Amino acid sequence: MAVVMAVSGGAVPAAAAADPPPACGGVAANPSVETVAANGAPDGYVFSPAAPVPPGTPSVKQPKLLTEQAYAVDGRRSAVIQTPDGKASTAYQTEKFVPGGVYTLSVSTGSHAPASGPATGLRFYDATGAQVQETKLVTDHNAADGHLAKQDFPAATAPAKATTVKFFATTSAERLRWDCVGLQLAAYSVKKEVQNPATGAWGPFATVTAGETAHYRVTVTNEGTQDLTGITVQDPWCATPFEPFTLAGAANKQLTCDHPNLTVADTGHVNTAKVTGVHYPGGTLGDKTSSATITVVPPPAIAKIGDFAWADRNRDGLQDPGEPGVAGVQVTLKDGAGGTVGTATTDANGKYGFEKLKDGTYQVCFAVPADFTVTRKDAGNDDQDSDADPDGCTAPRTLGGPAREDFSVDLGLAPPTNRIGDFAWTDTDGNGLQDAGEPGLAGVKVTLGNGTSVVTGPDGAYAFTGLEDGTYQVCFTAEGRHPAKKDAGDDARDSDADPATGCADPRTLGPDKRDDRTVDVGFA
Repeated sequence: MAVVMAVSGGAVPAAAAADPPPACGGVAANPSVETVAANGAPDGYVFSPAAPVPPGTPSVKQPKLLTEQAYAVDGRRSAVIQTPDGKASTAYQTEKFVPGGVYTLSVSTGSHAPASGPATGLRFYDATGAQVQETKLVTDHNAADGHLAKQDFPAATAPAKATTVKFFATTSAERLRWDCVGLQLAAYSVKKEVQNPATGAWGPFATVTAGETAHYRVTVTNEGTQDLTGITVQDPWCATPFEPFTLAGAANKQLTCDHPNLTVADTGHVNTAKVTGVHYPGGTLGDKTSSATITVVPPPAIAKIGDFAWADRNRDGLQDPGEPGVAGVQVTLKDGAGGTVGTATTDANGKYGFEKLKDGTYQVCFAVPADFTVTRKDAGNDDQDSDADPDGCTAPRTLGGPAREDFSVDLGLAPPTNRIGDFAWTDTDGNGLQDAGEPGLAGVKVTLGNGTSVVTGPDGAYAFTGLEDGTYQVCFTAEGRHPAKKDAGDDARDSDADPATGCADPRTLGPDKRDDRTVDVGFA
């Protein structure tokens, strides 16, 4: 059954010259009804119009919620409900709800038919939408004087079943006007958390190893507008009691404590913090509790993680026969919270490893050597592929239970590549030099010593790219033509092919030179 608290209240003209500025707002949304929806109603309100509307009802009495630039107490607008005589129309606005909160409402109102019982107030609802409590005042000020009068409501405590609170205004005759909704709230919340040692995250549950320390945190938040004093937190697992403290509106305070030397017998322990003695200017708020639960596990066996960094010459992301390990790669092991656990360096065979690790989540990060890039990730079987992202870090791996050794965390490094090429031309004067006006020669077959071949393009250009470090010989073939004389001048302008074989001298590509664009041939 809904609880109704209907009281009468004296009207104080809001516009009296000696009055202090109006106290609108608090936790009330759109308290001065200055924010207006597209239909002209105060934004945030839901309107329940009278129905059915009697035939012939004039437009000024059609059920409607709107705002007008008149009767304003704060700002330039006031809200108004118009309705047919004898037919109730109601407007609602949902306000911030806190269980156990104490709500103190004030609002400036006026009616053109106060005898009909128009009213404003607060209604509390349960999770099913049923009303469980109402606090209201009848609007007894006649708006014919052009003003609204302030009404102060008695404090209302949210009932235990409530999940929602709404401000309402209702009338069944003429017009009901209001402005300057002030809703003060005295309320708080408490949250108890325990830290997960594997990730560093705080929450209501955590798994901790026997012999270690449980880290607890209690957060008390002032959810309302009124100052709270005398706040006392009681926690039976905290060795040192907490001193009482004060919180201003919307402020919060975090308290921490540790419980060391956990044993397996502590598993499943529910640690409950109690907040008591909370005072607000109008009285005392009820006590509240919050809990966190721990699972305590035996010390883990020794865990290991590691494996291999290699040169992925064919860039397929897989460890192929003949692809060597890369020595000297720095490896950093991080825990689930991002902290560094240890560092290592790959040996002459590209191997690395970390031992004597506790159960938990770990991430391996490799420092990618200069000129190398990380090959593609997860190309095949986890024992044979590369596991790192382009920045060198792998996805987190969890060690524990039956999986306390992971020797599949690998890094494939794509070595830097090389390029060789350049140009075949028609040497019209046979001098072995690229002279002005001598055109490129298309269709020349160019072959590397490894058997790879290309054909020169329309401008006579060619190139071999993606070459590994090594020594390469380029040979040219043009049907019906023979190469001009070799090495007649500057290497960038002359012909490099032996006229007898069509092959240039071998060129070495690697760290000292990765791009050679001077291997040219002139054909007479």
